[in-house]
Order: sequence, then C-alpha cells, then structure tokens
Amino acid sequence: MLVNIIAAVDGGTRATAKIKLGLLAIMILDTIINERDRERLSNLMLTDGGGCCLTALLLAIQRGNLKTKIESVRVLEMISFDSKSKEIISEHDRIVPELIKSISSETDPSLMEASLSFLITISTSKRVRSKLIAEKTITKIKDILLTETTSVTVTEKSLKLLETLSSKREGRSEIYGGDGGRCVEGVVRKLLKVSTTATEHAVTILWCLCYVFREDKKAEETVVRSNGVTKLLVVIQSNCSPMVRQMAKDLIKVLKVNTSGSVLSTYETNTTHIAPF
Repeated sequence: MLVNIIAAVDGGTRATAKIKLGLLAIMILDTIINERDRERLSNLMLTDGGGCCLTALLLAIQRGNLKTKIESVRVLEMISFDSKSKEIISEHDRIVPELIKSISSETDPSLMEASLSFLITISTSKRVRSKLIAEKTITKIKDILLTETTSVTVTEKSLKLLETLSSKREGRSEIYGGDGGRCVEGVVRKLLKVSTTATEHAVTILWCLCYVFREDKKAEETVVRSNGVTKLLVVIQSNCSPMVRQMAKDLIKVLKVNTSGSVLSTYETNTTHIAPF
C-alpha cells in the first residue's frame, strides 16, 4: 500500500494531495523498514524499472524540506539491495546527479551524510562507479577535503567513497587532476587530523595512487610537498590496523625516503600483497 501511494505521485500541478500522501508514505517507510525487508521493498519499488517510485523519490528530494530529503535518500539507499537494483537506480536520468549536487559545503551536513552513504552503497557496482566518476563526483569530494570545517562523519564518508572510485583508472585520472594535485593534497591534509577511520581511508587512497598503480608521478610529488612523508611516519607508530601500517611503509619506500637514522630503521619494509578492494 505504501509503495502504491509513492508510485502514484506525479508532480503535476493538481497533485498536491498525492504529493502530501507520498511524502507521508516515504516518512513511514524510512521509519519502519529494516534490513530484513530490503529485498522485498526493493522488488516492489523497482518493478518495471522503478520509474514511478524513483520519480516520486526524486521529486521529494528536489521539493521537500530537509527532513523529507533525508528520508527519501535513506529509502533510496534501503532499496539499493543488489547490483541490479543499484544499476536501475543509477540509470534514472536525474537521481545520481541530484545527490552528487547535494554533497557540497552549502548543504546541511545531515543531508550530506545521507547522500554520501547512498553513493557509497551504490558504488559497489563497477558500472555505477563509472557513472559516478563521469558525473564529476571526485570534484565534489575534493572540495569537501579542502574545506577545514567539514564534519568528521562527512570527511570519513567522502574518503571512503574516494577510495572506492580510485579502484578505476578513470577515477585515478580525476584524482591526479590537472589542478596541481589539489585532490591528492586534500587527502594528505586529512591524515591524522580527523579520525583513525579517515586516516586509514586516506592511506589506502595514497597507496593505490603512489604505490600500486603509479600512473602519475605528480601524485608522489604532491604527497612530499604536502608534508605527507612526516605524517606517514607518524601513521606507522599509531594504532592503525596492521594492513594500513604496511601500506604506509610501502608508501615511504616508494617516496624514496632516506631511512638512515630515522624512525623507519626499526621497521621491516618488505612489501606484502594487500587487496583493499
């Protein structure tokens, strides 16, 4: 019944009552749906390509108040159940661009968190990753990382999404950028400055760029110029996971740091295989 109410919303000039009912149905779904109901709800809402329900959710995101926008994004994330559902949602003309637009410093942090969480969820699909990169998601993330007042949660989610997008060549190309390595600089800035989670995502991103793929030497230069080596030395001594500690060691080795007499002299720097994706 709730799904039918949402599907009936068309956004027409005489549809005020339907819109109000649709927004109420979205609010109720956001409140009552749990993990066990995801598959069933996804199947119901995405029948025949999900056109009606997705259009209604987009309308709520575009025209609703802050609470409604957040509820709608959370419902979208809830129905992003598997690769097929993620691709159906991402192929809707305007949903992904609208949510990418919402991850900016001008947006309420709660909506940013919800939008980033949704984008992280759908980015597990390789096809969706390519779409997110094409829609300039990385440019938005760069702006977030270069903003000092960004909340801890938004920063962590931004780095997690960037880590996922860095698994694709076109994603790494966007991160390297043609703007003097500003995105890489933003990643280095967040090392040790936000939280352990943020630091671990940041190290993984740098490891992919500078150690695993090494497609652009300017990334390494940016890390060094941004005081990244000193920060990586501190990461090695921090309470990060063993995997991230090894990544930091690999990075320092690649950056050709002179280890003689330094803190690294007590560490093994033999490379081990780590698969973050």
